[in-house]
Amino acid sequence: MIRLLNAESCTLEQFKDEQCPSYVIISHRWAEDPTDEVVYDDMAQFHELASSPSWRKANSAAKIAGACQKVLDDTNRTIKYLWMDTVCIKQDNPMELSTAINSMYRLYSDATVCFAYLSDYPSQEVQTLGQSDWFNRGWTLQELVAPQKVKFFDRHWSLVRDKQTLLKELASRTNIHEDYLTKNYLIPLSSVSQRMSWMAGRKTTVPEDTAYCLLGIFDINMPLLYGEGKERAFRRLQEEIMRSSDDHSLFAWTSDKPPDVISGLLASSPEWFRSSGNYQCYSLMENSPPYQLTNKGVAIDLYLRHVEDRLYIAALECFEGDREYIGVYLTCLSANLFHRIRTDRTVRIPKADRGQLRSICVRRIDDDNAWVRYIKTTY
Repeated sequence: MIRLLNAESCTLEQFKDEQCPSYVIISHRWAEDPTDEVVYDDMAQFHELASSPSWRKANSAAKIAGACQKVLDDTNRTIKYLWMDTVCIKQDNPMELSTAINSMYRLYSDATVCFAYLSDYPSQEVQTLGQSDWFNRGWTLQELVAPQKVKFFDRHWSLVRDKQTLLKELASRTNIHEDYLTKNYLIPLSSVSQRMSWMAGRKTTVPEDTAYCLLGIFDINMPLLYGEGKERAFRRLQEEIMRSSDDHSLFAWTSDKPPDVISGLLASSPEWFRSSGNYQCYSLMENSPPYQLTNKGVAIDLYLRHVEDRLYIAALECFEGDREYIGVYLTCLSANLFHRIRTDRTVRIPKADRGQLRSICVRRIDDDNAWVRYIKTTY
């Protein structure tokens, strides 16, 4: 089932998936205070409430009215339905919210066109399109790449330009290659680290949404557990990615932690992939063994080169540019049990210098905040 807003009557209607009419989807920023947004429960009295200039949700009501009118005008009334997250989802219904978020990417992909409403452009602080806070939000990432057609509108609902004519500027602003901006069917062919890097620099109001807004980008479905925290939600996302991908670039991140702390193979934030946007995966070209998540950590076969004492460099099955392998530092706890260390850097490794292939387990750190300092004593 899908719930759509009738642009002519400003009323909500519900359709079976197979009977869904053509619709425009609206991408926008929520108000700084989410309670200032018109939501599903307000729509029963929308016309009455919207006519009152003193209503604290007046700005949100004007946004909805503007969206409805723009849909009708822009399509010459050939399309009379739109989808907007604030009113088309019962935000206080956990099951409906979870279903909507897990299918959000498809909703944007199936829309005839996406209208991106930049409520802060133009203004004294935002004088160019790329300065809009729309480009800094987590949810707008999939809202940019999923639809084939995106039209950008300013705060007055005047058309600025569309995705196709803004392609070079958008690619430069978002660090997303033009091909992925225009051909969403190519996104699954990009590496995990590439897609993670697109999220670097973006923020969400709700901490867990840092992970949840990436579900569609990775074609992942998982339960939403608001309250679990940003890092646990992001770790769960990576664990789900591991179930369907053998892409080692998932492990090719660098942190802002001191070099003498240890961690597992999974990152705590998309920010740690900021420098990994050009990594490509070897897995499609080589018969890399499968790896899996265990109760101790990630069990994986990696080529290890001994450096000194208990310090090793592990060659991941991914590369950048010159096709040398991306390497990360590991410290040995016991026979085949390791931690990652020196997480502030990666190294480049020629194929001939990868060392010996070993079956190891890289131990996980259960407490997301318990970064443990590495002490050179016997464990």
